[in-house]
Amino acid sequence: MGSYTVIADTSKTLVELLRSNLIPEPVKKPEDIGLCTPDERGGSILGLYLYDIEENQEVKNLEKVMLDKEHFKNPPTSINLYYMLFVRSESEVAARAIDEQRIMGRAIQVLNDNTRVSFEDLWGTLKTENEVLDIQNLVLPFEEKAKIFNLFTQKAMLASFYKVGPVFIDSQKVRRIRRVVSADISIQQKR
Repeated sequence: MGSYTVIADTSKTLVELLRSNLIPEPVKKPEDIGLCTPDERGGSILGLYLYDIEENQEVKNLEKVMLDKEHFKNPPTSINLYYMLFVRSESEVAARAIDEQRIMGRAIQVLNDNTRVSFEDLWGTLKTENEVLDIQNLVLPFEEKAKIFNLFTQKAMLASFYKVGPVFIDSQKVRRIRRVVSADISIQQKR
């Protein structure tokens, strides 16, 4: 299970996965791929934006985790992370659309080829805790995409949407629960 850094570690894993497969072609420099919002992308050409986090109800664990005979901690929180992958090329206007489509095509190919991210590509808590990272392409209706784009001052752009997870955030709350070691039971006959 992961520490509170698991969200950032997941984002870092995705960015590094894209960088290791898109540099130097079709993207020239590592800093051209990064975490950002569509309207504040800095120098990024290919951006990854975490737009939603939700608890995963399918993998929800209600059982406490036993640390030793007397100490238990609350179960980890299971979450799914939702990302928007977008591209905004700085090419000349005449070549921009083709350039953006090439970059997006390669990015989609990389994420589709890595629907289960291997151990050597994981970062931070994901790697130290030997987690598994699953990536799923989301098919969203245009109305849902429009709602996400409306969060920004940026007009609609070439984008693809992904669900990543579940990832787990460990609880830090430890409780001491003493086991029953003896019982005194007396039985009386009812009159």
